[in-house]
Amino acid sequence: MPAQDKSLGEKLIAAGLIDKDTLESAELESKRTKAPIYKVLVKSKAVSSGEMLGFLSEELGIEVKNIEQCIIDPEIVKLVDKDFAVNKRVVPLYKTDDTLAVAIDDPLNMAGVDELRFKLNCTIKPFLVKEEELDEALNNCYASKDGQGMVAATAKDFDKPSIVNTVNLIIGQAIKERASDIHIEPKEKTLELRFRIDGVLHTRSAPPRYLHEAVISRIKIVSNLDIAEKRIPQDGGFKITSGDKAIDVRVSIIPTLYGENVVMRLLDRSATPLNMEEIGFSKEKLDVYKEMISSSFGIILVTGPTGSGKTTTLYASLNTVRSDEKNIITIEDPVEYHLDFAQQIQVNTKVNLTFAQGLRSVLRHDPDIIMVGEIRDFETAQIAIQSALTGHLVFSTLHTNDAPSAITRLLDMGIESFLVASCIKGVLAQRLTRTLCPECKEATTIKEKELYLNLGLSHEAADKDVTIYKAKGCKRCMHTGFKGRMGIFELMQMTPKLNMLTLSKASADEIRKAAYEGGMVALRLDGLSKILQGLTTVAEVLRVA
Repeated sequence: MPAQDKSLGEKLIAAGLIDKDTLESAELESKRTKAPIYKVLVKSKAVSSGEMLGFLSEELGIEVKNIEQCIIDPEIVKLVDKDFAVNKRVVPLYKTDDTLAVAIDDPLNMAGVDELRFKLNCTIKPFLVKEEELDEALNNCYASKDGQGMVAATAKDFDKPSIVNTVNLIIGQAIKERASDIHIEPKEKTLELRFRIDGVLHTRSAPPRYLHEAVISRIKIVSNLDIAEKRIPQDGGFKITSGDKAIDVRVSIIPTLYGENVVMRLLDRSATPLNMEEIGFSKEKLDVYKEMISSSFGIILVTGPTGSGKTTTLYASLNTVRSDEKNIITIEDPVEYHLDFAQQIQVNTKVNLTFAQGLRSVLRHDPDIIMVGEIRDFETAQIAIQSALTGHLVFSTLHTNDAPSAITRLLDMGIESFLVASCIKGVLAQRLTRTLCPECKEATTIKEKELYLNLGLSHEAADKDVTIYKAKGCKRCMHTGFKGRMGIFELMQMTPKLNMLTLSKASADEIRKAAYEGGMVALRLDGLSKILQGLTTVAEVLRVA
């Protein structure tokens, strides 16, 4: 037996994973079969594959990875030909800069890693995976005849690798295109695939219709859903790794006339919350907002429809006011980003952990700042206001179309007007507009009067030419003309006059008029400033505001 095997066996005894008799039996089997002793121990079930993997990882300093959660780019697969991958038992995972990450299942035989390093002239970072996982990865990645792997299943065979490849390809392409959602929609004779990119759905090439049920079953399996149940909606999820990104996939399935419809929401949990400066605030508006959130108590509300970026703004706000001297606790549904400076609670209605119930418990944990994902009902609103009155700074969201309507929404919920007037520090209404691709946007001129008219603005405008930009499209923006999104905002800071109107239960129109008189800038006017800066288009502002 090689010296390293003997040393490994002794270390396994020292770790308490096996005893001396087990080692001696394994040594005899290793000599007979020529297999490494650690594989003999796993095969004989003397040590579980998970325990052995953890031991080898710690002993040899090689990180363990669950390859089943990895989305492998077909372009990365092409870097290593099929014969080499199969013979050396190495699967490429992803590439960052000059480092290629690969999966291996034999940490004591690094010849394949060393040879690959020489062949590709780059740094190789190995990850340790289970033997059966590597076998499946080799089958999935190199199943096609051309050796490229991960191609959409169009063959007649209904084999497992083709379905796995199809689902992986769909998710991998969505991640590459920065999609937030994947829609798989069955029609009578076709299957439709759409990605939501920067808030807008784009149609992509879909698998053939006959693969629909197999694709849905695969998604259900990895999401821990009932593959036999097709009559009722189901919700689940799974985790994947794409390159060096850890992504949560939230899955929702509903039965429709032509079969089950799937929407998968992609959440990059490792993404860093933005700074306030990156969201789209003008300097003047940002100064006012920062002053507002620097208060030690009160409620800050962010309003807008679903998908308008409210949660991102709240995260950026928390990131701005964070400090080692403050205890920050959030209650969310779902937790979209992991914050290293806050304690985060996931709402779970199955065990009666609602926003209201969670908020009650949070108050017993000595918080300075609380973020409530959404105020949905009277109970949550009442506890949030009580929290603000007792010296806490509370951030939350409401579903209203503009900032002034947030006041009347709370009053409609049943909150007393004097409580609303004394607690609300300010309301920020927002929308997300697509940002023009800087590589291909085209300048054009328009009369200022015409620009204001197009936006439905009644403000006075000069009869002069102004420069604006329109979308064109190029490879960098996938021919959409847009790349990324930014916010347009309506910031209402509470003033003595607005407080008086709140106390008198004034209408949203009256509050809006007073807010404009006090300097609040409407959403479309903020959008106009972004248009004149060459950041977005008239059509985009009209679409969202």
